[in-house]
Parts: sequence; C-alpha cells; structure tokens
Amino acid sequence: MPPKLRSKGRFQSIGKLGEWAEKMLHVFAVEGQAEEGSQLAKLRKAFPHFSQSKDFIMRFASTTKIISQVMEILKNNGLDKTTYKRCFELSRKLPRNSKVKKCLQTWLKNHFALQKKLTPHPLLVSSDIIESLFGNFKHIIERSPQADMNRTVLLIPALCGKLTGSAVTQALRQTSQADIKAWEKKHISYTVRKKRHAFFNKNASQNTGNT
Repeated sequence: MPPKLRSKGRFQSIGKLGEWAEKMLHVFAVEGQAEEGSQLAKLRKAFPHFSQSKDFIMRFASTTKIISQVMEILKNNGLDKTTYKRCFELSRKLPRNSKVKKCLQTWLKNHFALQKKLTPHPLLVSSDIIESLFGNFKHIIERSPQADMNRTVLLIPALCGKLTGSAVTQALRQTSQADIKAWEKKHISYTVRKKRHAFFNKNASQNTGNT
C-alpha cells in the first residue's frame, strides 16, 4: 500500500509517495507470469494498470525529489543569496513546461527580493523555529496557576538567542515595575484576570452600597 499522508500538511510528505511509486515501477518491471499467490501476483491484481502510468510516475517522482531537496535547503538554512542560487539551479532540472517549475521560480524570485529588502540575514521559510519557541513558552506558563496571556508574553524575547548574565542584569536594572505596568496597560488592556477582578470588585461595591 502507498504511504499514508497526513490530512494536514499532506503535501509536505508527498515526496514519500513519489519514492513509493518509483519503487513500485521497478517491482512491476519483472517480466513473465508471477507465481500464483506470490506477492508480485497480488500486487499485479491490486494495481492492474499501474505500469501504464509510467511516464507520469517518473515525472512525478523526479519533481517531488527536487522539491524535497529545495524544501530541505530552505528549512535548514533559510533564503538568502546562496540558498537562492542553489534552489534556482535545482528548479532548472524540472521539465521545461512544468507548472511547478514556474511557480517555484516565481516564489524564489519574489521572496529573495523581499529578503534583500528586509534583512541581511536569511529569511526564515520554515515555521519550526516559531513552533519550538511557543512550545517552550507554553511549557513555562503552564506552571502559572492562572492561564492568562498577560505580561508573560514578555518571556518570549528572553527565550530567543543567547543571553549572557550581564545582559540579564542590565535588563533587570533598566526595566522598572512601572514600565511593565505601562506596557501591559497599553498592549494588553483587558485580560481575563482583569475581567474577573472587575466583576468581583463591582459586586463588592454593590453589596457595600446595599448595606
């Protein structure tokens, strides 16, 4: 059976399907009648016209291999001048009239222009780093008795890069509690915790007035 693809992000592992199809072509290339009950006989019965799609399968497998190589380069190194050239050279190996080739080259050109405009550093292409960052953030805030997105978001920059002891000391000295409260009031004006406090304070004042 072909490899099972995930319902979400199914195209990220489509290269495995291309590899499987290419291997199956080699299996079906065996000439002569297969022995009854053998694996080859069962496969021929399950996929009776598989070899008739050989041309398509070969193009599909070749395309997915190249795209997988491009994705690996961009995922591990980001997009900059060096990786742009490597990926563009790989795209040249795709068939002349390939829609995938045209789309890939257009994407590379547009995003390389964006990278040059925005930053001297490689442009992040994969979301793995962001997912890892928020995973660490979630692990930390789970320790809090109140799962509220408030000033705890200030933890996120502290989880990025390499922090030295002197940098942490400087940040603590230069950032006052008043600064944090002002930032929270401006950017996180009404959290669940504040709503809860406002509700109880309102009830308390009403009860006091009634008495």
